[in-house]
Amino acid sequence: MAGAGAEAPAAVEVAGLLGDWAANGHGPLARRLAHALRVAINAGLLRSGVLLPPERRMATALAVSRSTVTAALDELRGDGLVVSRQGHGTRIIGPGNRALLGARVGMHYVDTGDGINLAVANPPDASHLPELSLTTADLMAWGSGHGLEPLGLPALREAVARRHTAAGLMTEAGQVHITSGAHHAIGVTIDALVAPGEAVVVDELNYPGLFDLLDHHRARTVGLGSDRGGPDPHALDRLLRAERPPVVFLQGGVVNPTGIVIGPARRRALAEVFDRHPSTVVVEDRTLVGLAFGSPPQPELATLCRRAPVVTVESISKIALASLRIGWLRAPVTLTDRLAQSRITTDLGTSVASQILTLQLLDRLDDIAATRRATLEAIVRHASSRLRAELPDWSFEEPQGSSGLWVRLPITDSLPYTQVALRHGVQVAPGHVQVAGGEPSPFLRICVDRTQPFVDEGLDRLGRAWDEFAARPRASA
Repeated sequence: MAGAGAEAPAAVEVAGLLGDWAANGHGPLARRLAHALRVAINAGLLRSGVLLPPERRMATALAVSRSTVTAALDELRGDGLVVSRQGHGTRIIGPGNRALLGARVGMHYVDTGDGINLAVANPPDASHLPELSLTTADLMAWGSGHGLEPLGLPALREAVARRHTAAGLMTEAGQVHITSGAHHAIGVTIDALVAPGEAVVVDELNYPGLFDLLDHHRARTVGLGSDRGGPDPHALDRLLRAERPPVVFLQGGVVNPTGIVIGPARRRALAEVFDRHPSTVVVEDRTLVGLAFGSPPQPELATLCRRAPVVTVESISKIALASLRIGWLRAPVTLTDRLAQSRITTDLGTSVASQILTLQLLDRLDDIAATRRATLEAIVRHASSRLRAELPDWSFEEPQGSSGLWVRLPITDSLPYTQVALRHGVQVAPGHVQVAGGEPSPFLRICVDRTQPFVDEGLDRLGRAWDEFAARPRASA
């Protein structure tokens, strides 16, 4: 955030910085809010000189009464962390002096440890996996003498290369880097290809972690409009001509958060646009490609592009187990050295133990994905039916894959409601974390990748939270 004399950030931004503040500590809400603000100030998330939003707007964003905000600020005034002047608002005068970068995943997706988490779309446990084994002898056999393989175990890189080749994209092991998940692979690619201040074109609705990575690398995010078919090829062509970005980020498979699947005709149209701009590298994230309902996986974009360079990112996190932290990138030969240099300067390799376990899974990954699709399709249908019957004011299109429901609420900003939901013991993601510019959004994302009893209890709690929220008098802005 800006330094001395800065104008007030949006109330929604302040609320986002505080995370699940109401669930932390004891005592009245005002005391817990004061504590959360004090922590944010001392950590530098709210910097000295920043003007806080008006109390009424903060109350609306935090889903509390104005008196709660007033009491919390009174406590901070007593601590000498803020100062208020009649007609001029309340300004931070505490010690914080560091800006926050990349807080969308950390603030809204990382498990709070309490209640039911319907914010994250990961397998809840390993019960759907076959038996795996790992011994000391395995570590000795597969690990190198010094224990470091920065680009991944040769055997796993070769197995991944065979997988790409079998799918129609000729690949050598040298084109593959094993990473600690898809998020890491995307970060390595941005670090290697994007300089601070350069534009990166992305779907305006996207994976929150991508925005965190772009913020961290100080890239300039340029949102691309989409419709129910996917990204608009004509808008993409205009942006590539105007911005000349080094990188465009595209989701293959199921698109997060909308749940659509980009069809073959649209993918060919996008590839034709990319081929007209071969100086731009396309990064295709195929993490969810195996979780599309009722249709075979789409071929890799790299098989459709004739001139444009394509870096393909994949992961086992959504199909097998996120805690293994295994993903990979597959790059054209012209980019492998640049990506390897970036990787080695920031990371010396992914867990050998996780790579050995992944080797045991890779040949069965498609079968595991088929089981996961059937499970997810059933629970998505169940959750969709309940939401339509019990919360008719909410609207959504049923997803074409994975487990995320992108739900529109009859309000302008879903964040205050998610704060109330947290107090009812259920965690969902507010829509603004999935918007390129971070603007307030009426949407929220509900991920139902859980057993039915957990999903049902989570939906019950969301319903009770909505009853409470809808009955509250709305504070004027």
